Amino acid sequence: MAERTLADQLGGPLPEGIEALSEEHRQDLAAALRDARHRQAKALAHAGEEALKYVPALLRGAVRKAVGL
Repeated sequence: MAERTLADQLGGPLPEGIEALSEEHRQDLAAALRDARHRQAKALAHAGEEALKYVPALLRGAVRKAVGL
C-alpha cells in the first residue's frame, strides 16, 4: 500500500533505492512527503495572501480570482 501511495505522490515508478526500503520505512517516507507538501501548500497560500497586500484594495478581489486564491 505504501509503495502505491509513494508512486502516486512521486508521479511514477519508485526509484530503486526506495524499493529497497522496508514497508515501515516506505510508509514513513510517504507520510513525510505528504506532510512536506501540505506545509509547502500552506506556505505558498500565505505568501500569495501577503503579496496581495501590495495590490490596491479595490483590485484585490479581481486579482485573487485571476490567480486562483
